Amino acid sequence: MSEEYFLEVKEVSKSFPGVKALDNVSFQLDKGEIHALVGENGAGKSTLIKILCGVYKEDAGSIFLDGKQIKINGVPSARSYGIGFVPQEIELMEYLSVEENIFVGKYPNRFGLLTGKS
Repeated sequence: MSEEYFLEVKEVSKSFPGVKALDNVSFQLDKGEIHALVGENGAGKSTLIKILCGVYKEDAGSIFLDGKQIKINGVPSARSYGIGFVPQEIELMEYLSVEENIFVGKYPNRFGLLTGKS
């Protein structure tokens, strides 16, 4: 029996026309751990994060959450599993607070904005 991780990516691959962005990438994360993805430009860091967050669909491989295989079929699907990210480079909405910019679209009131109540 293998150890169950909080999040596990097994042999994930992703290609774009003329580019193999990820080639059988595996990654494990236990609850409470913090990891950094480090590598040269073009190493596949952003591609892996975008697969986990539902922006891209993997060409091959599996993703497990709490030991159960999951299928991420878009950003709302990833969010339903509690997976999301704050991009490094993002066009901020200057009229919103830092908190509102981070959580845009996650906990909106009827106008699509945070109310400041947590």
